[in-house]
Amino acid sequence: MVDWKMYSEIQRLKNKGLKKTQTARKLDINRETVMKYWDMPPDEYAELVNKHRARKADVYRELIIEWLTEYPDITAAQMYDWCKEHSQLETLDFQKRSFRDYVKSIREEYDIPKPEHQRQYEAVDDPPMGKQGQVDMGEISLMTTSGRHRKIYCFAMVLSNSRYKYVLWQLKPFTTDSFIRAHIKAFAYFGGRPEEIVYDQDKVLAVSENNGDIIYTAGFQNYVNEVKFDVFLCHGSDPESKGRVENVVKYAKHGFAEHRVFDNIDDFNEDCLAWLKRTANRDVHGTTHKRPDEVFALEKEYLIPVSEYSFETADNESISYPIRKDNIVLYKGNRYRVPKGTYSKDKRVYMVVDDDAGTIAITDMITGEVYATHPICHEKGKLIGDKTRNMRDKTTSILEQEETLKKLFDDDSLVGPFLDHIHQEKPRYYRDQLGVIRKLFGEWNKEDIEKGIKYCCERELYSAGELRSTIIYLTQADIERSRNKKQGKSSLPEKYRGDRAEIRDLREYEDAMEMGGVANG
Repeated sequence: MVDWKMYSEIQRLKNKGLKKTQTARKLDINRETVMKYWDMPPDEYAELVNKHRARKADVYRELIIEWLTEYPDITAAQMYDWCKEHSQLETLDFQKRSFRDYVKSIREEYDIPKPEHQRQYEAVDDPPMGKQGQVDMGEISLMTTSGRHRKIYCFAMVLSNSRYKYVLWQLKPFTTDSFIRAHIKAFAYFGGRPEEIVYDQDKVLAVSENNGDIIYTAGFQNYVNEVKFDVFLCHGSDPESKGRVENVVKYAKHGFAEHRVFDNIDDFNEDCLAWLKRTANRDVHGTTHKRPDEVFALEKEYLIPVSEYSFETADNESISYPIRKDNIVLYKGNRYRVPKGTYSKDKRVYMVVDDDAGTIAITDMITGEVYATHPICHEKGKLIGDKTRNMRDKTTSILEQEETLKKLFDDDSLVGPFLDHIHQEKPRYYRDQLGVIRKLFGEWNKEDIEKGIKYCCERELYSAGELRSTIIYLTQADIERSRNKKQGKSSLPEKYRGDRAEIRDLREYEDAMEMGGVANG
């Protein structure tokens, strides 16, 4: 097949009046070649060129048929990228447009129609360079190497001007902590941040829209305060405001992830970064008709640097971590111990790193109490800290602990018998019971504890656990009575407090009605 230049020369000499033989001699080509293109119009030649170029994809034909058969909804763009990944080439010797026609012909030949999905958007003007980024999340279920399906979750950020993208995958739904970590990685990937970021309403970043006075989650608010970017929160059912990133999530799910066999998250993210470089940020964008990586080379100069201090603060102080039921905190692939008994539902801590000392302090997010300090571990999968299975204080005798505890009370005649009963009923655990009662003074005042002991003694409840439950019950009851009193609610008269209301004789009501009738008359 001749190229466009030769085809043009054939047509030029034809228009000048030369014969076919003269044209062949002039161009030094075969006369049959001249005859083939002599009466061929330009559009027919262009179609022939596309078909010829597409035939170069025949080397991938069997793979393409296999992909189409297994995944009928797969796009030509994704298969084009898979061809590059399969051949380990950055560019192929045929263009994506001709490959699309090639795939179309195979679909028609083997009757493999593509399912159609439609969603409408409204065009939005492009903001200036460095002005805006958009963030969204998505999920997809993939087949794993074990033969089962597993759902994985993605975070996507795109710069609105250049359409330069970043995508991160993880195994669990995003929390506020992992959402912030994804921002940190995205800003590192871009080399800076935009002025404003557009988000959908999501519980990991916003608690309530509050009629415009948006209430963010504590962790996300701390991070925004530290990094200082503007937040634009979309209204519900408003996809146009963040249509760019919605397209990126769709692109990542269906252009990269879909139909892949999932092995592990690290390799998956590594493959995704390669896809971003090879395809997502390299191919000409369908709307801007520009390559995102080339435009990003200019937009990068407009991004705002994010200092190392900001990253460190976000990672150590703005991000809180839960304490697990086995009294450990997961941090950067390791498990750090806190003392047994520290765990409680919804309790969260900060991991404060001291690089100079090489230590990490686990501190309460609200009170600032330091639960434990450990050396920083730079490995993975380690359990850091000494085991604290037995939390009993053995430095003093039981009698000394008992005397120390009694001194905390004003009425020894009240607490003494209570402790004696505990000692009789739970002799093996008496030391532990004393320790639990001693800890109650860190949570409640002395009057509440003494009131609880009196209540327990009256009902023969001799246990530190029963005492704690009693204190909570009595305190809540006091709060409820105080609330009712403030609202002006009066208690029922004594005669109505029984199980049944007082029953009067019917004659009393008849007499009352007769008297009323006389008065009204």
